[in-house]
Amino acid sequence: MPDPSTYPPNRIKIDEDTFFQLYECYWQKLYRQALKYLSDDFQAEEIVQDLFTSLWQRKDSLELFEDTVENYLVRAVRFRIARVYSDEARKTKKMEEFHLRHSGQQNNATEKQVLYNFLREDVDRLVQLLPERCQAVYLLSRVKGLNNREIALNLVISEKTVENQLTKALNFIRKGLKEYPSND
Repeated sequence: MPDPSTYPPNRIKIDEDTFFQLYECYWQKLYRQALKYLSDDFQAEEIVQDLFTSLWQRKDSLELFEDTVENYLVRAVRFRIARVYSDEARKTKKMEEFHLRHSGQQNNATEKQVLYNFLREDVDRLVQLLPERCQAVYLLSRVKGLNNREIALNLVISEKTVENQLTKALNFIRKGLKEYPSND
């Protein structure tokens, strides 16, 4: 009789049913893990949603195995958490460098332009982290200048949904930019 340890592991073909089974089975665990390290509900949810979005987008090329799928998903969440920490450290370092180079020059136009460039870069990065619909509503509002009614008609959603998505987007961006100096 052949040794069972020599059999190839059971591969998982990701189709719609398998995807939803993985989602139902692991979403809560991955969310709790992300929340433990980030202490931010929204950020933890986004990380897990991004992971499952990535999983679905790569379903045809990704090779998962039954005995290692949980480890793969946990490592993927940890990697995304590490990326968040890295981004935060980079932002903090930029701000410290900025303050060191420009201390005492509060009214300098160049300083304001540099700060604006950092701010614009970080806002763009944060907008990219928003869920798809939330991002679309934000861009139509802030970039295209559409009002809530026009956005609702454009995206075929209610005006209340537009308001909720804008609030969610602005709160997320505001939270992500809390390290920037305010004009108060």
